[in-house]
Amino acid sequence: MKMARPWCFATLSLAGCGAEPLCSSDVTHVARDIGSDRYAVTATRNCGATTDYATIVRIGRASEPQSAATEVFVADSNHGAAAEGPRGAIWLKVVWTAPGQLSVAYDSRARVFKHVLDAKGASVRYKASDPYLRL
Repeated sequence: MKMARPWCFATLSLAGCGAEPLCSSDVTHVARDIGSDRYAVTATRNCGATTDYATIVRIGRASEPQSAATEVFVADSNHGAAAEGPRGAIWLKVVWTAPGQLSVAYDSRARVFKHVLDAKGASVRYKASDPYLRL
């Protein structure tokens, strides 16, 4: 019986490792709060072929680093049931309705993993609805 060479296992185990992040994010929309330095960023997170794209909303402040932004909403298409928006995101509408008040409308067929009601001094309201179609 031949014994496996240890360097083979080391090579195979390192093949999946690298400096690249496991997920990539593409910003699809930025909404600015007129009443402050707050902003809401909508992004699409892609973690590879075995997962659906995730749609993320974060609230941050211009005076802070982007890494300090708070994730307030995470959803996916529920295996293709929700309408698709830009770059693989679900249909989503993010607007500041008043200073410190963010409104997030999303496809009612989406699978929601997270929805936070306040962040960075702003309140967030959510509405599951049917997407509109542009003519």
